Amino acid sequence: MAGRPEAPPPEPRFTVMVVPDGGRGNVVERSFSLRHARLAATGAGVVIAGLLLAAVVQASTLSRVLGHDDLVAENLSLRSQVEADRAQLAELEPLIRRVRAYDETLRGLAARGALPGFGPLDEDAMAAREDWIRGVVGAGAAGAPSITAEQLFAELRAIDLDELDLNLARVQAASEAMPQLWPADGPVSSSFGWRRNPFGRSRWKFHGGLDIAAEYGSPILATGAGVVVWADWSHGCGRMVEIDHGEGITTRYCHASHLLVAVGDEVLAGETVALVGSSGNSTGPHCHYELDIDGEKVDPYPYLPEDEGR
Repeated sequence: MAGRPEAPPPEPRFTVMVVPDGGRGNVVERSFSLRHARLAATGAGVVIAGLLLAAVVQASTLSRVLGHDDLVAENLSLRSQVEADRAQLAELEPLIRRVRAYDETLRGLAARGALPGFGPLDEDAMAAREDWIRGVVGAGAAGAPSITAEQLFAELRAIDLDELDLNLARVQAASEAMPQLWPADGPVSSSFGWRRNPFGRSRWKFHGGLDIAAEYGSPILATGAGVVVWADWSHGCGRMVEIDHGEGITTRYCHASHLLVAVGDEVLAGETVALVGSSGNSTGPHCHYELDIDGEKVDPYPYLPEDEGR
């Protein structure tokens, strides 16, 4: 009819036939349009994209789970090590306290500056100790040796407590044997060492002690506890007292006017053992004081307490 628009061409259609092998069996036939094919392709693309996204998410989640498991295992291992170290520290705490007390005692004795063989470390010994400390705390410069907790515990366990106590007892005994006070009240009139012979000034003579000028008849005090091994006249020294303080340390007090102790007497530091005099080879009242360590005369002055008035 005139004026009626033309009908659109029919939409193309496609037919898919599925034929069994050998020609036996039913033939399956499916017919669909181009629009249906496009919708099917789009749906398949969406499904494939979703599967790919799910696979990526699954892989990421699995990686995180595995990493978390590793972190948990590492934390558990560290916690176990910390607990083991804490248990060992608790076991070694009594030993550490004894070693600390030993160190503090030695420091106190060395602070007096009167113990032979004790005192500030020399440069090499100090450097060695600092290297060891840096290794223990791990705070040294690059290349400094490090020490593990197990090695530190092994070193502490290797300490012989009996030997430590014995050594400390010997050190304390040596400290008590050393001079605790001055033997007489007065200035030093002649020091230790070579001097002109006061009885023949044309030649020099070695003076093996300190001369302390003091008033005639004033007390001569034992500078430390010990046992009297001589209390009698001695050639040149006049009336003399000798005291054995143990640990190889002896003291002598010469030129006394009167002796107040006898051989075998036990005396305490500060006890009066004689009176100042001028017996023997002497130019006036004084106390000649000698200090022997392991059989050798040493200058007593560094071992006596500091006294600004002398």
